[in-house]
Amino acid sequence: MPNLATMLVGLERFASGLHRKSLQVGDHQIYYSEGGRGEETVVMVHGFSASADNWNRMAARIGKRYRVVAPDLPAWGESTRIDSASYSYPIQVERLHQFLDQVGLRRFHLIGQSMGGGIVSRYAAQYPGELITLTLMAPHGLREPEPSDLAQCVGRGDNWLVPTTVPGVERLLDKCFGKRPFIPKAVVKALSRQVISRAEKTGRIFDELQLDDPPLAERIKHINAPTLIIWGNQDRLIHVSAAGLFKGGIKNSELLVLSGCGHMPHMERTRQCVDTWLGFIKRQGAAAEAAA
Repeated sequence: MPNLATMLVGLERFASGLHRKSLQVGDHQIYYSEGGRGEETVVMVHGFSASADNWNRMAARIGKRYRVVAPDLPAWGESTRIDSASYSYPIQVERLHQFLDQVGLRRFHLIGQSMGGGIVSRYAAQYPGELITLTLMAPHGLREPEPSDLAQCVGRGDNWLVPTTVPGVERLLDKCFGKRPFIPKAVVKALSRQVISRAEKTGRIFDELQLDDPPLAERIKHINAPTLIIWGNQDRLIHVSAAGLFKGGIKNSELLVLSGCGHMPHMERTRQCVDTWLGFIKRQGAAAEAAA
């Protein structure tokens, strides 16, 4: 019998035109959301401690023109998490590649947020022929010129990104947004239970993701896809000062900094992110036609 939180999230997913599927990829069962319509596909890759459902609101709008595929990355959401397995960036890139190959995708738009941004940045450099465009939302992976709230707290031994109590989960949610959107209490309670029960392995994954090997600063020079970068100027997890490094390192890139927005622009400023993305895609299409 599904609990209230599962039902509420499922209703939001259904209202967004998405349905759930799963695939076996190596030793991981990967669950994913799929929906929308259109000849081109948009792949959405979530961040740390998140799932495909973080994209529901954005997918509802993009899905009116594009097919949408949003996986629960291995170790997150409903997908398999193996205590002894590595979830480092290079390994997650390969798992994502195998998943997309099994889904049958050869060319697609790729969007990633936070940890997902770190994964798709590396993916774009490693598999340039597969991307139509790349979109990065507050991506992780480059050393911030100015340390974020999170970086300073971690330095003091207070990693609030890996909470172990319900108040800790509430603190995390508050820090993810400039202005926290409404999240039903039942969903917060269910999220808290899952996050707390997984905290030990989650902490180890966090440490693994801090290893910059191979260095992303060198990898992003190989990104050829037109790239849109979106960041909130009130991001407490990854300081907005890193935005200039991504912009400077990726040849064909645009940058939008959202005033008053935190780490989750796709949830906090959904309409603005979608409108910006659609405008970006339109400009890239016009440029491609002019060059043909």
